[in-house]
Amino acid sequence: MHKPIREHIPLAFKPAFPGLRGVDIMAHRYGIEPFLVFTEYHMEQPVFGPHPHAGISVMTYMLPDSAGSFLNRDSQGDRSVIEPGGALVTQAGSGIHHDEFPTVPGVDCHGFQIWIDHASKDRSVAPRSMHAFAKDIPEVGAPQYHVRVVAGSFQGQRSPFDLVTPVTLLHVRLHADQRIEFSAEAMAFVYVLNGTGSTLEKPLLPQTLVTFAQEGDQVIVNAGAEGLEFMFATGTPHGEPIVYGGPFVMSSEEQLHQARVRLGRGEMGALAPER
Repeated sequence: MHKPIREHIPLAFKPAFPGLRGVDIMAHRYGIEPFLVFTEYHMEQPVFGPHPHAGISVMTYMLPDSAGSFLNRDSQGDRSVIEPGGALVTQAGSGIHHDEFPTVPGVDCHGFQIWIDHASKDRSVAPRSMHAFAKDIPEVGAPQYHVRVVAGSFQGQRSPFDLVTPVTLLHVRLHADQRIEFSAEAMAFVYVLNGTGSTLEKPLLPQTLVTFAQEGDQVIVNAGAEGLEFMFATGTPHGEPIVYGGPFVMSSEEQLHQARVRLGRGEMGALAPER
């Protein structure tokens, strides 16, 4: 059964900081949990500096068309370049400091910043980083489409990331006038990058978000005459309380308090500015 559409929302890039603009999709507004943040960005300057995270996993996916790369650093010693087409997951868990910024200031980096929720029992798992070069992201080609398996699996190909919360995230190029069908869990959405198309006769244009109802288990997308490039995401919501505390996300005020205690004790490590 095709999942009914819940919302069909045209979005747009907005400036966030000097050197950064993005399309921000947040779970508290759009109901995309277990994804909490799903932001398409263009970033050309260091913006955030070293900062902590806890209770979630943070993924950066650099799109293959990006002109630049990111340098990722964290308080456990990771120092990885996220190249065009590559990705990195910071499993923050009990707490970690990290920093990401363009390797060459002034060169545009185009990608996604994604927060993935943890269940309450997994808020304090051991922190670690998982890096994948572009060549490590599995790809599935067919006459109708080309799919990069960023997380989860598709057509027998599985992402290299072993995530605490299983999700599927696919980067899809659907060729002109073609159709693709996905198996979908309770939460599913489509976010368009380029081209034109439709789903359930609703138009798909760049920076359009379509979220689907929990009923049903299939999502079908059709491309228009110029083809369609989009992200497809699906997962099972935890259905638990979510308490936000800036870069920390927990399931209760007590968990949030304990995270702040760990930060104050230095248990999340430290990371000096790169420059």
